[in-house]
Amino acid sequence: MSQSIRSGLTDLRALEIFATVAEAGSMTGGARRLGLSQSGVSQSVRQLEEALGVELIDRSVRPMALTRAGQDLHQRARRLLAEAGNVAQAARRAAHVGEPQLRIGLVDSLAVSVGPDLARRLRAGGGRCLLHSGQSLSHVEALRRRALDLVISSDTMLIEHAGLTVQPLLAEPLVLALPASWHGAHDDLNAIAAELELVAYSEDTALASQISLHLSRLRISPRCSLAFDSTDVVFRMVGEGLGFAVTTPLCLLQGRQQLERICVVPLPGPAVRRHLSIGYHTGEYDELAAEIADIGVEALRRDTLPALRRIDTALLKDIWLAD
Repeated sequence: MSQSIRSGLTDLRALEIFATVAEAGSMTGGARRLGLSQSGVSQSVRQLEEALGVELIDRSVRPMALTRAGQDLHQRARRLLAEAGNVAQAARRAAHVGEPQLRIGLVDSLAVSVGPDLARRLRAGGGRCLLHSGQSLSHVEALRRRALDLVISSDTMLIEHAGLTVQPLLAEPLVLALPASWHGAHDDLNAIAAELELVAYSEDTALASQISLHLSRLRISPRCSLAFDSTDVVFRMVGEGLGFAVTTPLCLLQGRQQLERICVVPLPGPAVRRHLSIGYHTGEYDELAAEIADIGVEALRRDTLPALRRIDTALLKDIWLAD
């Protein structure tokens, strides 16, 4: 009998269930994340404890706590699960049989810049891939429900969910978009908000939440009767003189058809950045996430940064790309 069988570590699924419970902080939370019954999760953890001959969870305290053995196993389990996932991916690629269909979500403003390179590279690798463009909030929820495998999204949304690994990709500053016909000050956001309405992004976008929070911290409450999912429409409204918008450099490229009708300036006040990161379930797709990061950074350096430089070199000042 092999050592792995004697030790009780023959079931990676049991390790995954235990690790998820440890990260959720309860059997109920772990069951919810895994889409399993609480009784099934509890039974799996009990069986793992019996197989190992140690207690992993201290059930005498509330909230649930890991024993020293449980803490050690949790750290080792995630490394083992990550390596198991990488081995499976490598074996499929080596055999040229392709991966099961990989589902990746890209925030709209990044899909234009990174999407084509990502699609070409994944196709060249022989895998089947489905790229979804959309908004951060819906993508993060889809990732949590495992309707997506990886996402490139706002990391403020990703880090709110335990059990997800977040790999930074890009940070870009918020900027101010004004009508080209605006003749007022560019450096006084209170004065701008007093004269112009805010043309906002829809509430179901992570960018809208970040903008709203920033304006609230500045104690600025602009009038707002216009909100849209599409950057093109936001910029069209600004170009028509119907208000101002807070946006980002990548969004400028997404709505570049309207650039002649708007004026883009640094956002007055403290600098604020939008952070975009690759998110996936911890222990899964580590190697693929690193590859996607390389593809993204390469595409951004080659195409996106030069395009922004042609619009205004000042747009590059506070942009950060992952090494």
